Amino acid sequence: MTFFGALGTAVQGITAQATAIGHISDNVANATTFGYKQVNTLFGDLVNNKVIGDSKIIDSNKHMGVTANADFGNRRQGTISRDASTTSIAISGNGFFPVARATGINAATGQPSGFDDTVYYTRLGDFRLENSNRLVNSAGMYLQAIPVEEGEEAAAAGSDPEDFVVDTSDIDPVTTSRVTSTINLPATALVGKEIVTGIGVIDAESNEQNFQVIWRKTAADTWDITINTTQATPNSFGPMTATFTNGTLATLTSADPAVTTSAAGEATMDMSVDYGSGAQTIQLAIGTFGATFDVSAQHGTTQYAGETREASNISLTQNGLRGGEFQYVSFQEDGQIIYNYTNGRSRLGGQVTLGNFPEPDRLDRLDGTTFVANRVSGTVVYGFPRDPDSDTGVGSLVTGALEGSTVDIAEQMTRLMVAQQAYSMNGQVISAADAMLSRAVDMKR
Repeated sequence: MTFFGALGTAVQGITAQATAIGHISDNVANATTFGYKQVNTLFGDLVNNKVIGDSKIIDSNKHMGVTANADFGNRRQGTISRDASTTSIAISGNGFFPVARATGINAATGQPSGFDDTVYYTRLGDFRLENSNRLVNSAGMYLQAIPVEEGEEAAAAGSDPEDFVVDTSDIDPVTTSRVTSTINLPATALVGKEIVTGIGVIDAESNEQNFQVIWRKTAADTWDITINTTQATPNSFGPMTATFTNGTLATLTSADPAVTTSAAGEATMDMSVDYGSGAQTIQLAIGTFGATFDVSAQHGTTQYAGETREASNISLTQNGLRGGEFQYVSFQEDGQIIYNYTNGRSRLGGQVTLGNFPEPDRLDRLDGTTFVANRVSGTVVYGFPRDPDSDTGVGSLVTGALEGSTVDIAEQMTRLMVAQQAYSMNGQVISAADAMLSRAVDMKR
């Protein structure tokens, strides 16, 4: 290698180490950036190759320097930390969130005026619900997901993600259509003993109305049942007479409402009531003939002696729900997007799907810890998180959490010291080659 070759090689060495220091600088600057993936530097030597005809001849004595290339560790897992937001999600395992970039923002509404046709990908899951009812992360990228219509139980498998808008409309009330009674009556109660159970039922206008089931012992193993609907028309039903044999419901007689017995032996009565918002039919499930006492039973009426003369295992439930306003959106670990309402109700609104690639480390990097696919990274394959039947290789979601940077500060400081020394030594080579060249010139003089 000539003096000039030594100078050129040393300059390449300085350039390569400067590239490495640049990567280290980027890493250190993003040590606390959520979703950031550390960039490493790969060095490779250059050798002078001669091509003669169809043959390549390598002159091992003519090394030409060094190259420095970025090694993007896009698939590396960052540390997951908790976050208080219900819309923060982290990926544990493989995969990326598909996101879209707005082409512009409407100055009047502050909402996106449109989106470009490119699908982007990110691991940054600090999504927030903004005024266009879309979920956007801190880099300004909008989550793409699969919408699920009300009443559907799951997203269609194989569907591609699309522009996802959260439905923030109020939820309609569900009028009560069934009341279920569970009670173990005290067999030793005195005649005349009254036991009152009550519950609020929901009318067509989302109001809660009074509904009482009153038990009154009239004889041994015999109880009368009266239904009070004091705010409705009619305001009462009954009495109905229930008899028990060996602690189980034996007979239930009533003229109005009529008693219906199902194939499974469940005794029910249908009552038409009007709380001022229109007639609604409420079915009272009073018990199952011959059913034995079970504290875990969903419904049933029994009569067993106990240590006291009080009723036990009392439960009165109804299936109505008051109307509710949209309250917040949340995620589940399987990627389901849940809408939550002020009445305590929730429903499935969408499905997060993760994109995976054959070569995720070869994705092109963009600002905001965002990536875009290319020919080398391969074609994206979408899959649902935590899907046991999926072969896409995507991981699961951690809700209320964010994935941190993969940068190890201690490692970066070590690499920085090595790069500094290598940079300095290449400078020494330039100085030495320059001095030797100057001496050779002086000798010629």
